[in-house]
Amino acid sequence: MHYKTISIVCVVLICILINPVFSLAQTPDSETQDTFHWSVVPYAWLTGLNGTIGARGYNTSISAPFVDLANYLKFGAMIHLEGNYADRIGVFTDFNYSLLGDEASGKRISLDGKTSLLLTDIAAFYRLGSFPLSQANKASVSFDVLAGVRIWSLSLLLDGDRARGGRDIFENRSWVDPLIGARAEFHFAKDWLLNMRGGVGGFSISSALTWDAMATIGYTFWEHGTLLLGYRAVGVNHTEGSGQSAFTFDVTLSGPILGLAFTF
Repeated sequence: MHYKTISIVCVVLICILINPVFSLAQTPDSETQDTFHWSVVPYAWLTGLNGTIGARGYNTSISAPFVDLANYLKFGAMIHLEGNYADRIGVFTDFNYSLLGDEASGKRISLDGKTSLLLTDIAAFYRLGSFPLSQANKASVSFDVLAGVRIWSLSLLLDGDRARGGRDIFENRSWVDPLIGARAEFHFAKDWLLNMRGGVGGFSISSALTWDAMATIGYTFWEHGTLLLGYRAVGVNHTEGSGQSAFTFDVTLSGPILGLAFTF
């Protein structure tokens, strides 16, 4: 009940205060109505990791900020894909894959170099409307509500300390969390925009709670190209099983984002 209450409160706050991201460089006009638009955004998320990871009685606290990225991130692949119809309804997916190295270590357990995390958001959205902010520079803001799922797939190797026999524990877990949220896009100058997105999920269906918040600022240097710079954070509190079958993934992933959005 505690996490459910927190989740409901977060939803209300996000919808009121954030209304949030990644709707990409699209300015509605009469020529774009009743048509499909597509966005492809390869990007780099310099992901820091902080929290608790454990399996089969082994637990460790991890603190690996994005500034130490070179020490523990061996490989990463991220892309955002989005399609919308008539600037009103659409779907998007965020795909993030990270391969972590063994220098992301806790006191008695370290993450082996083959540890991998696959995080995928899939959601549909509905645009509530677009509203002018200034007639002088054609500034505007649009608001979307969204609903979907967050898919987690985690493979990790925990290296036990000598006091526990030095045993290596391998775990491969996958789960799906429901997700709701909102986003907003501000066009505050001819070539500049601000995107925000936030959401909550889990609701004790799979994870007790998952949440995300992201903000990016973009500069449109070409009709079909926008450079994006921002910050994203994703949190999850997922536990399952007990004793030798126990598994814990209670972490926050956060760090800067640099991307290039292509729209057509």
